[in-house]
Amino acid sequence: MKSRWPRIVVGVLLLAAIVAFFVSGVGGSLSAAEIKAWLLASGPWGPALFVIGFGLLQPLGLSSHLLIVAAALVWSPALGMALSWLGILLGSTAAFVFARWMGGEWVQKRLPARLRRWDDALAHRGFRTVLVLRLLLFTFGPMQLMLGVSTVRFVPFIAATALGVLPLLALESWVGSGLVEWLFRAAD
Repeated sequence: MKSRWPRIVVGVLLLAAIVAFFVSGVGGSLSAAEIKAWLLASGPWGPALFVIGFGLLQPLGLSSHLLIVAAALVWSPALGMALSWLGILLGSTAAFVFARWMGGEWVQKRLPARLRRWDDALAHRGFRTVLVLRLLLFTFGPMQLMLGVSTVRFVPFIAATALGVLPLLALESWVGSGLVEWLFRAAD
């Protein structure tokens, strides 16, 4: 039997980091203009930091929609879309791996018979099933964790994620950023 202590320690440290972030007030002290200026002034590190931030914050509950539109407002819609796509893939991978490592074995042992059929579909038709879920639910956090504790293999999961998020990602990058710019121009 594998030791549960590493998982418990990681879980407690992650929870402590989240609480520390919210209690510190760091997130609330920055304005959108300051963040944009900082990202643009960071040169090639700005896009890299955005992707890493997206990949770490989105699985913790920060809306991917907000990050996608923000990226298209900081950079061009095309570059914003590409960076957001990389962030989605990083965040999805992080959520999948974390859920599988923390609870995959535990959940599989306790999975009710009525859910086995769905889990078998993920095991045998993983790409198609994940693709449909991504087209319907995009980056819905609980879904990503559910997929991590399922029997879907990683390659079909990430391939279907990469393809399935593209339609809404493109729509939000171009239309979403254009709508936000129009709304702020109209407010002036």
